[in-house]
Amino acid sequence: MSNKAFVPFGGVHGWLADLTVPVNKRSRTDPATKSYYVAVADQRGALAAIRIHAGVQEGAELVARRGLSRQEVQRLKIKPGQVLDA
Repeated sequence: MSNKAFVPFGGVHGWLADLTVPVNKRSRTDPATKSYYVAVADQRGALAAIRIHAGVQEGAELVARRGLSRQEVQRLKIKPGQVLDA
C-alpha cells in the first residue's frame, strides 16, 4: 500500500485501485489486471472491500492508485461502501 497517494482537496471519500490476478503458470498469458472504484475513505477498508467484491484470494496484488474526492464519488453515483468496476 502506498502512503504517498494523492489526497484530493476536501479529503479522500473513496479510492481507485488496480487488482492484478496471477494466472496459472501453465498458461502463457499475462496476469489479468482490472480497475475498481470504491466509496470507502479508509484505504485498508477500501482494498478489503475490493477483494471481497472480486472474490480473490491473498495471491492477488491490489494497489491503490489514487484517492477520490467527494465530487468524483458523486459523479460516479456510488454509495458509501459500494464497489464499482472501472
